[in-house]
Amino acid sequence: MARSSPKVTLPGSMYQKNSRWWWKVRLPGETRTKARALKPADARFAATDRKVAEEVAREMWRLAIEAETEARFKDKARAKADKAKAREKAKAAEAITKTKTEYEEKLKVYKKNLAGAEEKAKTQATELAKTRAEFKAQAEHTEQYYAGEITKIRETIEKAKTEYEDKLQACRQALLTEEAKVKAQAEERSKTEAELKAKAERLEQYYAGEIAKIRVKIEKAKVEFEERDKVYNEALARAEEKAKAEAQARAVAEAKLKEVLANLLRTGACECCGKKDVPQNDLSEIDSGQLLCRECLQMLRG
Repeated sequence: MARSSPKVTLPGSMYQKNSRWWWKVRLPGETRTKARALKPADARFAATDRKVAEEVAREMWRLAIEAETEARFKDKARAKADKAKAREKAKAAEAITKTKTEYEEKLKVYKKNLAGAEEKAKTQATELAKTRAEFKAQAEHTEQYYAGEITKIRETIEKAKTEYEDKLQACRQALLTEEAKVKAQAEERSKTEAELKAKAERLEQYYAGEIAKIRVKIEKAKVEFEERDKVYNEALARAEEKAKAEAQARAVAEAKLKEVLANLLRTGACECCGKKDVPQNDLSEIDSGQLLCRECLQMLRG
């Protein structure tokens, strides 16, 4: 029967079983308690000496701690790598979303431009279909007409056969002649239909080329509009600069004009003859400090 060992410094409990030492313990990294034989290295059975058994237990404990530490470091490294991978994945998803949004915006613009061209092509295709329908109706009308003519001819032949038995042979010959004529007309009709079909195909190719030309013209008009807009903006800037310069020159001229008008409006009195309301520009100051008009000044100078 198993015999429990006294208390030891190691965790768990050591006990003897059939004179050999066992250790019941939960090692680091394990989830449950387990009994294990304390076998020295290269030994088949557990140790019978307690000290040897304790050494074996301490070595098992040390190895378990190292294994647990290594596993913990590996888990941390794996978690760090997973986080980095998740961040890279998020960045890639964001870049894909951005690229997809830009592509969808460009696709909307392209679809809008294409819709206009397709609408025009649709209108042209409708006209082409209308032309085809007219040609087909005309062909059907011709066929119905010749079918009616054949019916009339046959009725005439039957009537002639009843009325003129003696002219039967001649009537038969006439019928053969008419049938040959109808056959020739049918061949002519087939030829006409083939020509109309070829013409319709040429028209379809023509309209396809016209659509391509229209697209080229649209691109060319867009470039010309941008160039004209640039020239207009430059001309507008020059006109604004010119108008600004003219406004400044006009302001200077108006200031000078106001100054001249102000001088013209100033008047004074001649201190010699006593004449009043003499323009300020016509008064001259002499050495005595008096103001004289032009007539008095001239008389003074003799």
